[in-house]
Amino acid sequence: MKIMSKFIKSFALVVALVFVGGTASFAQGLSNGTSSAVSNPLASAAPAGNGMGMRMPLFLGGSFGLGSGAGVGDGHDVGICQIRPMIGAWLPGVAFVRLGYGFSSYEERDNEDRKNDVETSNFSVDLGAHLLSEFYVMGSYSRVSALSENGDIAWNEWSVGFGTFWIVFSRTFLTLDIGYHWVRKHYDPFIDKSVKGGRFQMNLGFAVFVY
Repeated sequence: MKIMSKFIKSFALVVALVFVGGTASFAQGLSNGTSSAVSNPLASAAPAGNGMGMRMPLFLGGSFGLGSGAGVGDGHDVGICQIRPMIGAWLPGVAFVRLGYGFSSYEERDNEDRKNDVETSNFSVDLGAHLLSEFYVMGSYSRVSALSENGDIAWNEWSVGFGTFWIVFSRTFLTLDIGYHWVRKHYDPFIDKSVKGGRFQMNLGFAVFVY
């Protein structure tokens, strides 16, 4: 129940970010006095003074991570492994930087088959560069903190992958990222040894531009 409550709160935060971003985007379009002002963030910048070009490539968004377990522990079933609100800057067709704060959980068992539920939170930084228009490659760094009945631990994660996006509505992108995450070695007090691992992860997300 505690883990589910945390996911619900995270989901509510993502929805709130979308609402704020969408409201700002719509208001910007009204202030420009023309529907073409919110038509396509990929369009080339219009001449100065007409208010139709990209002003600031800032966005709010979020993603839902589907992965093969957490990369550590005994949980290897495919399922939702992360909910992550995000903020960042994106020049479509060029590059982006995304900052996120995500939540996840996993289960592990010791040699005596005792179960330990671990709740994690992580701060992540994603850097991406476009190769072919809507397609991009990316890498990320995450600092993960984990809380359980046996104490707090922390570790680093690195990932590489690729992705793409689709334009929907006025200034909203749907995104798809696929990558591999390396969980760096760290000491786990529950099983009393150092652990490391890795997982494949697919992120389904969105970005709402707020210029």
